[in-house]
Amino acid sequence: MMLRAVSLLSPLLLVPLVSSTPAWNEVNMYQVDGSLCPLPTYNSYPCPVVCVDDIAKCPQQVRPSCPAGQTYCVDGVCRASCPAGLTSSCSCPGQPAITAPVYACNAQFADIPNFVATNKSDQAMATCGANLGVSTLPDWNNANPTGMMWGECPAPDYGPLTFVEPIFLALYVYYGSLVGFLLLWLAYKNIRERVIKAQVAKTMQHNIEQYQDAEKQKSKEKNMDDDASDLASVEPEEDMVIKAYKRDFVGTFFFVCYILQTLGQFCFMITLVYDYYQNYLWFNGSWTIQSSTFMGMWYVFFFWFAILTIFRSRIMNFYRIQCTYSEGQYVQIEKSEPAIILLEDDDKITRYVRWMENQGKRLFGLDVIVATSPLQKTRSGTKFFSFQCTRFVYHPESQLFLPHDFNLGETNSDLARLQGGLSSDEAAEREELVGPNFISVYVPNIAMAVLREFASFFYIYQFTALWLFYYFAYWQVGVADTAVILLSAMVKVVVRLRSERRIKKMAEFTDSCRILRDGKWQEMSSADLVPGDVFEVAEGKVTPCDAVVLSGNIVADESSLTGEPLPIRKFPLRQDDPTVYDRMGAGKISTIFAGTTISQSQRTEKDTPVTALVTHTGTGTDKGELVKKILFPTRVSFVFDEQIRIVILILLCCGLIMLGLAIWLYTSGTSAWFYAMFAICQLVSPLLPAALVVGQSVAAGRLKDVNIFCVDLPRILMAGKVQLFCFDKTGTLTREGLEFFGVQPVQDVDNVVENRNNGLKPEFTDKHIEQVDDVPRLTQLALASCHAVTTLNGQFIGNPVDIEMFRSSKWELADEKESDDYVDTLWPSASDTKAERKPIHVLKRYEFVHARMSMSVAILDTVTNKVHIFVKGAYEKIKDLCEQDSIPDNYDQITSNHARHGCYVLALAHREISLDAIGGLAAFRQWSRDQMEEQINFIGLIVFKNQLKDDTTENIAELKRGDTRTIMITGDTALTGVYIARQCGMTDAQSKVLLGDYDKNQHRIVWTDVDEPDTFQDVDVDQYLLNKEHTPVELAVTGKAFHWLCDHDLIRKYLLDIRVFARMTPSGKVHCVQLHMERGITAMTGDGGNDCGALRAAHVGIAMSDAEASIVSPFSTSVRSVKSCVELLRQGRAALATSITGYRYLILYGQVMMMLKIYTFYFSVTMSQNVWIAIDVFITVFLTYALSQSKAADRLAPVRPTARLLGPQTLASCMGLVAINWVYLAGAFAMLYQQSWFRCNEFDANAVDISKWWLLADNYEAEVLALMCLYMFINNAAVFNFGYKFRQSFYKNYLLVFLWLLYLAFVSYWTLADPNSFACTFRMNCGTKSVLQKYDYSPPSTYIEPYNTPLGHNVMPWNFRWKLWGLAMGNVCTTLLYERLVILGPVHAYLAKKFPVDRLKVKV
Repeated sequence: MMLRAVSLLSPLLLVPLVSSTPAWNEVNMYQVDGSLCPLPTYNSYPCPVVCVDDIAKCPQQVRPSCPAGQTYCVDGVCRASCPAGLTSSCSCPGQPAITAPVYACNAQFADIPNFVATNKSDQAMATCGANLGVSTLPDWNNANPTGMMWGECPAPDYGPLTFVEPIFLALYVYYGSLVGFLLLWLAYKNIRERVIKAQVAKTMQHNIEQYQDAEKQKSKEKNMDDDASDLASVEPEEDMVIKAYKRDFVGTFFFVCYILQTLGQFCFMITLVYDYYQNYLWFNGSWTIQSSTFMGMWYVFFFWFAILTIFRSRIMNFYRIQCTYSEGQYVQIEKSEPAIILLEDDDKITRYVRWMENQGKRLFGLDVIVATSPLQKTRSGTKFFSFQCTRFVYHPESQLFLPHDFNLGETNSDLARLQGGLSSDEAAEREELVGPNFISVYVPNIAMAVLREFASFFYIYQFTALWLFYYFAYWQVGVADTAVILLSAMVKVVVRLRSERRIKKMAEFTDSCRILRDGKWQEMSSADLVPGDVFEVAEGKVTPCDAVVLSGNIVADESSLTGEPLPIRKFPLRQDDPTVYDRMGAGKISTIFAGTTISQSQRTEKDTPVTALVTHTGTGTDKGELVKKILFPTRVSFVFDEQIRIVILILLCCGLIMLGLAIWLYTSGTSAWFYAMFAICQLVSPLLPAALVVGQSVAAGRLKDVNIFCVDLPRILMAGKVQLFCFDKTGTLTREGLEFFGVQPVQDVDNVVENRNNGLKPEFTDKHIEQVDDVPRLTQLALASCHAVTTLNGQFIGNPVDIEMFRSSKWELADEKESDDYVDTLWPSASDTKAERKPIHVLKRYEFVHARMSMSVAILDTVTNKVHIFVKGAYEKIKDLCEQDSIPDNYDQITSNHARHGCYVLALAHREISLDAIGGLAAFRQWSRDQMEEQINFIGLIVFKNQLKDDTTENIAELKRGDTRTIMITGDTALTGVYIARQCGMTDAQSKVLLGDYDKNQHRIVWTDVDEPDTFQDVDVDQYLLNKEHTPVELAVTGKAFHWLCDHDLIRKYLLDIRVFARMTPSGKVHCVQLHMERGITAMTGDGGNDCGALRAAHVGIAMSDAEASIVSPFSTSVRSVKSCVELLRQGRAALATSITGYRYLILYGQVMMMLKIYTFYFSVTMSQNVWIAIDVFITVFLTYALSQSKAADRLAPVRPTARLLGPQTLASCMGLVAINWVYLAGAFAMLYQQSWFRCNEFDANAVDISKWWLLADNYEAEVLALMCLYMFINNAAVFNFGYKFRQSFYKNYLLVFLWLLYLAFVSYWTLADPNSFACTFRMNCGTKSVLQKYDYSPPSTYIEPYNTPLGHNVMPWNFRWKLWGLAMGNVCTTLLYERLVILGPVHAYLAKKFPVDRLKVKV
């Protein structure tokens, strides 16, 4: 009844609104030759039902019949007996009920000859009556007829609309409550907060100047409310505004009302949609008022949920009262978060749109991150809250919330003395201030994750638009589009949840550990640890916090945190060490970090466990800071993120054009608004948000297949735009370990002390000694002892250089030292028969520190009973430390010569002391590092060979081929770096290399030619750079030179000419990477802990670490090869190209849809429901996914993929394809209008039942339009499947090629085949069954809803089908050739050469 009522009612409402003919031609007027068209025959016209008071009165041909024993009832159903109260199927909506029995006869169809559309009703009645053998029948009436009547219902009559009907009263109350409740709450809230602010202004005075420097505080005070200083504070370190709120009974009431009002929005929308299908019953049948009311409610619904989405983080506090911190129950934190915008260019339009966006965000307070956290109290009454996994504690003196930081001590000695642990009360107090030692990562369940995903503006737009489909009898298409939106959203939800669960697994950790509390060792949870605690370091366990070693020797595996490839030996802090503690600097050798695994824990005293002092817990740890960066990353905005806003604005402008065309060509009034809204909804695909995420997820999966793991998906796209790639040298470009190449001692080194006393000038031996057996004994002792190597499970642990040096010495490390007075005991090789086999004992050792670039050790030689001090380190550093008259004259020449040949050179110095002279061993143990490393004499060089990895050269060449500048940032010497750079092809073989080093005598940088240092000792680097186009020149700088250039603001001038940065400290590497980031998108790779800072700082960091879930950088790989870097760029470029391709495909989807809509407006037609569903669900969804399956190209191209949606290449592609599609579609209709069989069978809206919109496809115009557009929707994906330079060839995307051919085959079948079940499902080349039989076609066995046109079918002649198919294939081929030859082929190459784009130009 409902559907029948809609079908009966809608024509009366829509006939005056919809244009019956196209704007520029009269339908069915002239044949091809110009003669007038004859009047057509309406085939199989559906006659009105005949209603009778007795079933026997139905004419024989339409008389219903029932099986034996059943009776035909008034509702048209056969039953054994007819119950009372049945409603007659002849009843009409809006009319009095029929009380007497009235039966509907069977439906009939009749051919109407000489059909005139404007006289359709009269002709239909006459023809149908004649077929039934009755001349005239009365129209429908409710007078309980005694004979026969037509069952065609008159217009419903519900009475006049008074606007006080129940639906209107409900609307008045509901929308009145929306406004009224809001105003009441605002008035109440304003009064309450004004009173509180007045009280605070009178009673509270504070001064925070003593806690901050004056300049910073001055800038902060501008943002503070002087009248309510205790109501909000600006947290000084992170620019956080913190406001306190408390619950209020009235506010809670209004908030509950707000929730109910939000649900009411859905209820009223559902009510109006339901009423549409009830013939506007609640609006007394008034289409205009009902649809206008729906439009108004639709706007309210959109803005209501848009505001809810935009201000969702503030709404809860809006219904609370802002108050003082002392009264507060919640705090609202507002933290600014600037985005990193990575643009290829900065055009005026983009700048203007960004400016408008920023102004709008600032106006509505959307330029900050807003979060609400409960305000809690510690047991002592101190208020705190947690934000981004960190506890912020209130400081009454400064009236600021700050993360509490315990100052346990400034120096190593201060920390080393804290061995007594904490009392339970102290620990409880500290836990209240810093929180438990646990990083809690919230991962929502599926329901909350879906809700979070849909709380975005794009989805609000999409779901608001879907109400139009459900309302305007488009519900089938609405269901299909809803499924598409839900599918794309679920893809994003699954990808995001998977990533969050991986991070949760990585971040959350608890274990049992022994903690020293109240002077006793207690078994407790690692979550109970607080700064100042002392805990036992157990072997095999994961370190629960950042801590310093107090006792014992420890070997820690830091690969998951720092990327360090080998376990690192850690040493206890010294109580006599006054050095300022720096956990990432000199103190790192004594620091164990949270998340690292303890490979070995060795006691140094029998009754003393291996202990460590907790310095940082939770997010205060180094691991915690990394986890925070992953959980709360800085928003990265690519150029297409900026330009997609412009694209959407353009599409919305297209929607306004569609509104104008709908009014002009198609309809007017509210109908025009509905059709224009449909067009806008289809211009912007619901798949748009998922297109980018799917591409990133696919790329991450492919990276994982080659052992490259990613913890930050958006960084994959950044990898596609990398212009500058920075490399550590050792272990990255070169092999993991160095090869011992010998030593070059000074002559007569075993008697160095005597020679020095005699004033003999030292000289090097003629050449370095390769065989360790030939090395003088004093130097052998240095090789055997001057290191920090230990053993673990039979393997050496320590610095790879130290391990290689010790192994080459052939000495052995004793499992047990002979006395507690010794640090280690070492024995000569058992196979060494030349000397007496006696041990040496290590008395004292200071480990290697990057900041000092040296280490030192004191040993007792049991052969001579002498104490030797050896100092080993960088040859530049040792030269500075040594007595200057102990340095050979040719020191610089010899060291440079070794370095120039790619050797890794360390220098050795020596000092001999008498324990008796200094007060014995006890006195010696009090010596500081500086005391040990003074008055030392140079004794020789240790030389290692630095070999390239086998594949380094070819992969560096591949990166350079891909237009990526490669840079070396190494801690090794400059000459070694230059040698390796030349070996691997980083610098051109014919390039002149100038080395810049700081000259402390001249207080400037001196540039020398590395190949001819004597000839070109001090050259003008600027002159060389001016002439570099003719004479290629590369620069290399030492660490000192780098810092001098930075201090004098000259580094940026030379930055992109410097190929090798040598002798760089970890902090220097970070600064160097940051400088490169200013010039372009920068990647960094390294394999050691000294690179982790630079890896984190870079746009794209890839750590060469064995740990799969390394969080030191966005990417990590266990494949320690430059090939991993090449692979990352390959996949990044492919992912970026795929993402842009997905955007272009979906934007072109909207443009084809716009073209389709213009034609449907012009001809007053549409496509069938199933065609819409096929496009939106099967074609678009599957092809969008298939596009993302393109694999990366095998080689890096010399260009990077564009990220600009409004760039010339993207615009030329899209606009050219749109133009080609327009031409071919126009050609199809031009060809159609040349057909004689069509010209007198054109679609005429007056001749059909226009309420059945889904049947407005039952004509030639809609069929040709649908077929041509289907080819376009399918082929658009193939057009963008060309790999070009970043993805593999067209045919290698097997899924897309398969779907493309399959879909083309389907549509070709619909185009070419005679009527069949498959094509008839989509209303293609089909018709009413009786009409098909009339034209000698075999009708399909499946049900076909009767066609809604006079002709009764849309079967095209066989020869025209082939012409149309040929035209469509021409469209396919033309677009493919245009994209391949013009956009990606020779035309593009010519234009790119003639009009080059201004980009970063550097020598690769």
